[in-house]
Amino acid sequence: MYAMVVQGGATPDNRDDMNVAVTELLIPALQSEAGFRGAVNLEDRATGHGMMLTFWDTEDQALRPLSSPAFRDALSAILRISTGERAPTHCWHVNAVLFDAKAAEPAAKAAGSI
Repeated sequence: MYAMVVQGGATPDNRDDMNVAVTELLIPALQSEAGFRGAVNLEDRATGHGMMLTFWDTEDQALRPLSSPAFRDALSAILRISTGERAPTHCWHVNAVLFDAKAAEPAAKAAGSI
């Protein structure tokens, strides 16, 4: 399994809108992509900075450009909210994964998120 790490963000005032775009648009778009196995979205509420890890079966799937209409729509929504500051993406080989069954839900959901 491989993980893509994407870092970027929004202003703190726009963080909840970014979370809605990620949970309601981006993740559903990714679910239709071949090899997609999951995602984790991290946020720093104080700065608005975010980091997303997406998990893929193969390195080729992780690295390929995504261009489905649903993905383009999600990306467009995210770009309207984003600060435009983004670190280079990185692809990592995953050598261990463990999630406790109780960890399936985020500790707190932002208003408007699913």
